[in-house]
Amino acid sequence: MIPEQLFVADHRAGRTYTADGSGVRPLSGGHLAEHAGVLALPRDGATDAEWAFADDRSGALVVHGPGGERRIPVAIPAEHLACDPSGRHIVVTTGLGANEAPWSDVVTVADLHSGDSVRFRSRTGEPGVLVVPDREGGEPTVVLRHREPGAVEAIPLARCLGTGAHVPRITGAVAEGIADDGHGDVADQRTGTAATATGRGLERFTVEGGVPRMVGTVPWPVPGRAFYLRFDPAAGRAVGVVRGGPASPAEWTEWTNHLVDVDVATGDTRALELPPGLAFRFALGGTRAAVATIHPDGDALTLIERSGPKPSALFRKALPAMSHPPKPGHLPWDPVGDAPAQRRAVALDPSGTTAAVTRGGDAQLHLVGQDRFDTVEVPSPLDEGGHLYWHGGAFDPVGR
Repeated sequence: MIPEQLFVADHRAGRTYTADGSGVRPLSGGHLAEHAGVLALPRDGATDAEWAFADDRSGALVVHGPGGERRIPVAIPAEHLACDPSGRHIVVTTGLGANEAPWSDVVTVADLHSGDSVRFRSRTGEPGVLVVPDREGGEPTVVLRHREPGAVEAIPLARCLGTGAHVPRITGAVAEGIADDGHGDVADQRTGTAATATGRGLERFTVEGGVPRMVGTVPWPVPGRAFYLRFDPAAGRAVGVVRGGPASPAEWTEWTNHLVDVDVATGDTRALELPPGLAFRFALGGTRAAVATIHPDGDALTLIERSGPKPSALFRKALPAMSHPPKPGHLPWDPVGDAPAQRRAVALDPSGTTAAVTRGGDAQLHLVGQDRFDTVEVPSPLDEGGHLYWHGGAFDPVGR
């Protein structure tokens, strides 16, 4: 591992680090907005920036690059992040934060060149966000994916950037033919096709002449649905873990899991069965994926090769148990006594050779390969698993 390629955030403790096989080094403070995640920026983009995240306490977009750290004011609590193909403009939507119901409708667009940001009002909820090219003129367009009721709203990026003072309300062209329960979005910048995970499947849409248009749904090939997607731009494929089994979150130990790999353009779909239990997000690297599963019978990390006719497991390794894992019969995010229920964050190096996985609450990070299992101590607990990002991989214009 090259030093300082692996970014580690303890969002509960408000600390960030870089890590390699020899240990971790403090980077800065910052309460990373865990749901919005880390946004990878294009390495050949128009900015001196490599990745960004929202600080959900100070209200800033934290941008890291060769020149160090920069901060740009944004509205919080941050729900999702996305950027245009150049990486210059980053859009931040707002969600629930520590509240039980959506209350903020503010969207921020940050300009990494000028260091300025503008804000406008849209619609309360938990909006997803993408920036996709309009198929008729190529103009970058901000797409807000709304829930309950489901809708896709398109607003030209130039119009967003021209927003005046006092946080005015902006509306765009709307398509309403999407399910109410969208959660997880991807965008293929080459084709202009975007997609959202819903209970019906992978629902695809484009923007044409400023108007969003639904272009068909790819049903999940196995029972259940995905709640979180990643995108492989080289293959044009969306990847998710489809959760099946009982609907009740208290029965999480009975959940089934499959890695599902979908060609966004053609709808070709492949799947691989994974161990049962809680699979909280996953990672991509090269043509591979890494998934950590949590279960009372033992946690495991599975490394998967996605190239070829169908995904296949390269190896599966047991992980040391967490001291305070989720309890069977309880919601997987309910506290365990005085401690939060712990989870695991996962990252995969750009070659897909080594996976990093946290041991939430136990201040440890494991580096796992075919013939490798190293444990690195972290200065803070990594409650709720923390967050990982391995810099240097493919450009994905949505925060993960």
